[in-house]
Amino acid sequence: MSPNFFDIYFPLIFFSIFLFVFIFSIHSGKGKFKNLLNFPNGRISKFSLIPTFKGQYQGLDFSIYLLPAGKGSPPYLMISVLKSASFTLHIYKETGLTKLGKKLGMVREVEINDELFDDKFVLSSNNRTQTVNYLNNSTIKNTIKELFDNGFIELIINRKGACIKKPNYIVEKDITMQNITTILQKLNLLARGLYGE
Repeated sequence: MSPNFFDIYFPLIFFSIFLFVFIFSIHSGKGKFKNLLNFPNGRISKFSLIPTFKGQYQGLDFSIYLLPAGKGSPPYLMISVLKSASFTLHIYKETGLTKLGKKLGMVREVEINDELFDDKFVLSSNNRTQTVNYLNNSTIKNTIKELFDNGFIELIINRKGACIKKPNYIVEKDITMQNITTILQKLNLLARGLYGE
């Protein structure tokens, strides 16, 4: 019995449509970086699954990722600078849910004995001493506050570097030369502060 037309061509047509949609979504996502095309030492990554812009700023490599919306999750702007840390630190905003988690003993956090900072943020770390020493610097704390005031909701510092995430970004506001430069300055300050630079 010979295969019919449907058995042979349907998978091929389905794959072709999927490939077209996939390539189109990557291409249209990379268009969101149009305001950064003149960024010194920056370029759009050609072979990435998500729209990515990479470069170097003040001697540190950086990457900007546009993470697509998922089921029940908004799109994210994620910016990272590469400067390895000897400890891991995760900072996010204090919410009613995290307060409840703390009371129930489900959220374990590091406190740095700065009431204003401890009330505003939840910190987790693999090294309390290094975290407290790092955050004793008022410039570091103020820079973190400024990033969160700009809509970022999470800061991760680890052996890969420093990374921040912002949900529901607005291309015309968030992905501009001026805004990205300001954020990279702040991230570089945080990364260099890991070593007292």
